[in-house]
Amino acid sequence: MKILILLFSLVSMDHGCSDSKINQEAISIEYTAHSRGFYQQIFINKKQISIENKRGESPITTTCSETDWNNLMKALKPIDIENIPNLKAPSEKRFYDGAAIANLKIIYTDETYETPSFDHGNPPTEIADLVKHILSFSENIE
Repeated sequence: MKILILLFSLVSMDHGCSDSKINQEAISIEYTAHSRGFYQQIFINKKQISIENKRGESPITTTCSETDWNNLMKALKPIDIENIPNLKAPSEKRFYDGAAIANLKIIYTDETYETPSFDHGNPPTEIADLVKHILSFSENIE
């Protein structure tokens, strides 16, 4: 039994170390949704959250708490970031003004990974949890 606990502990520590190789200071996330009468841009990095609700308006900016950042990273972790340009939108209401057009960008160091457009409020299932976290920031700041 002690051997199993020791092995489990070693495996857990190994995963913790692999996560630390990611430079979280170099990650930023941008979510944009727009239509004829609606605009929202949310920009998040480890230090701050910035929300712009009208084009050309100065954004509302607040500090990103460690808890918020950790929850965001937890939602980001299961996503295959290199595959997000290939995601398929589950609906097409944005084609006839039934929903705002939304995009998600994940910027890590010098690389930008961007989704194809999707309906605001109905993201691809692979990124749904992450988008939900991002949108919750805008609800809590306003």
